[in-house]
Amino acid sequence: MVVGGSPALVSQLTGHTNKINRVILVPNDTALISVSDDRTLRVWIKRSSGDYWPTICQTLEWCVSSLALENFHLFVGLENGNINHYKLTEDLNRITLLRIYNSHQMRVSALIYDAQRDWLLSASKDKSFHWYTGDTGRRLGSYVSEGWATCLAFDRLSNFAFVGDYGGGIAMIKLDEGEQFKFITVLRGHMGSVRSLIWDEEQQVLISCSADKSIFIWQIGEGNGTAIQLNAHRERVNDIAYCEAAKKLFSFGGDRRMVVWNLRTDRKQSPLWEESNECQICSGPFFWNVQKLWQEKNVQFKRQHHCRRCGQAVCGNAPPTPPSSQYTATRILSDSVDLATRTFLRTSSAAARSPTPSLSTPPA
Repeated sequence: MVVGGSPALVSQLTGHTNKINRVILVPNDTALISVSDDRTLRVWIKRSSGDYWPTICQTLEWCVSSLALENFHLFVGLENGNINHYKLTEDLNRITLLRIYNSHQMRVSALIYDAQRDWLLSASKDKSFHWYTGDTGRRLGSYVSEGWATCLAFDRLSNFAFVGDYGGGIAMIKLDEGEQFKFITVLRGHMGSVRSLIWDEEQQVLISCSADKSIFIWQIGEGNGTAIQLNAHRERVNDIAYCEAAKKLFSFGGDRRMVVWNLRTDRKQSPLWEESNECQICSGPFFWNVQKLWQEKNVQFKRQHHCRRCGQAVCGNAPPTPPSSQYTATRILSDSVDLATRTFLRTSSAAARSPTPSLSTPPA
């Protein structure tokens, strides 16, 4: 819960004995469902005191890796690639196994269930993305991603599915009502595996986080292919959550930090990073430009950096200043002096730390 702009601890649930892979809220915020590598599925009901108490503890044959819930239909992805379909009673005191999907060959990394179309979408470490009908369990279609399929997002209005993979790409696929689908493009920008995806239907944007410590906001609805990158974590970003009513994004990193982002704030897109073998300001060669280093008898090995405002390739000849509490330090060229004598500043910014994200489509 966020109180006065700062997060406050409301409750802490204990009981799992291994890594918790997924936690979801039951509608009306009356209960929680959690799954863990300890092979248990637990349902926690909120009491009048505000505390959560377990009502169901189901032990499964494999580690539980993913969850999906809608209309009391609970889908549980397992480490061996199977998906168990359960029906929850409305009082959340009992679950009944309805079906087992022999879906994948490896760990099920993400699940989404759309009750309106009765579709079940699943992604797995075996690089496959499947979708099924919920009533019969019949597979409607499949798509093989470039790397391990790590996460999913789904636009329920236009039937667009987004599949994040271990290589940093996000495949955009149009699912038809039948068994047909159309591959649209691949969103590229992350330098590490995509950890989580969120689709905002109101703003028509896709939010992604990655092991490269970054978060992207993809402007899908505007159709211009632009994206904004957020940086605050010092380690990989493991997961993100979004409060649509408050327009706040929560990110959780391997650095044990939770960051709250106000998405009502206007942010600018990062420039395209320029390529150069020497600093575009002082003309000093970078460390890989051996020929010019030899000609100038230069023993200074300069690393390449990029200005987050204009994208120029520059060297780092200014001492860093400590970053602010919200953003990591990035490099920006000062606009207050002439281009030939520009100095370099390290300042806090939400600009990108990688080249501008792009849309790429494989050749036909």
